[in-house]
Amino acid sequence: MTNASNPAVSPILDLAGLTLEVNNLARGVRFYEQVLGLNLLEANTDLERQVATFRVNDHQTLSLWQPVTRVASDARLAPLRARGASHLHYAWQIVPEELERCKALLGAHNLTWQEINLGTEDAPDRTLYFFDPFGNGLELRGVNLNDPRRPHFLPAPQHRPAHALPVLGLREVALAFGDYPAMKTRLPAAYGFAFAKEQPDRDFAQFTLGPQPEPDGDGTPRRWLYAWDPQVGLAEMLGGDHALVRFYADVGEVARRIEQAGLEHLHDGLGLAVRDPEGHVFEFVKPPR
Repeated sequence: MTNASNPAVSPILDLAGLTLEVNNLARGVRFYEQVLGLNLLEANTDLERQVATFRVNDHQTLSLWQPVTRVASDARLAPLRARGASHLHYAWQIVPEELERCKALLGAHNLTWQEINLGTEDAPDRTLYFFDPFGNGLELRGVNLNDPRRPHFLPAPQHRPAHALPVLGLREVALAFGDYPAMKTRLPAAYGFAFAKEQPDRDFAQFTLGPQPEPDGDGTPRRWLYAWDPQVGLAEMLGGDHALVRFYADVGEVARRIEQAGLEHLHDGLGLAVRDPEGHVFEFVKPPR
């Protein structure tokens, strides 16, 4: 069932990947290979184009772009002036039983971490926060693999080297929006993101990356888009600027919405890419069969 026949159903299916902007590609590759244990799929470090893409799991990727003057990191997205995200806050899924080992691994990599309980004393949701070398704020969030709430692509254990964090996949991405009220209207209307909730004491909205809005927390394996005004959040982390984020979606339905909204976009055989008025670029692709 598509959004055209049921507007209450979101066309957004899951989180497919994200791109970070770095000032030293080699350093970024070392960090994400050594600390996160990601498998490098592509690396181009010549003077004309400096990009690297990692496999996170069977359905998600992480890319690094080092800007080169007068050269687009991705020629296809050049008309939309796409950039990688800066000072992005994003989260990784882990199984809760690995939390203590993650602390030891972060210490072995000489990384400072902070633990925050996002749950309650009776139902703790212990989370670790740390930074990569470029000021991006990373989070390790526990996921219950037996939870009945099922994302489009289920998280699953991945083979990582013994020295790397045992991450399952990407959980969430947090973006900054200067015009917060306009964002709250635009994201559901122009793209179809499922609005889940808003925090009462902050300009902070949560969108479920799935067909229906659901409660966050309690080990849910769902993925999430967080959107807030340019504020410092938990663990002194900022929402990302000019982010490039990829989502699995009903591409035809998202295209119908963004054309109606009049947003700048391109639509080709690889999918749909849209430039948001805040400068973020969102890609929407069909899930692999």
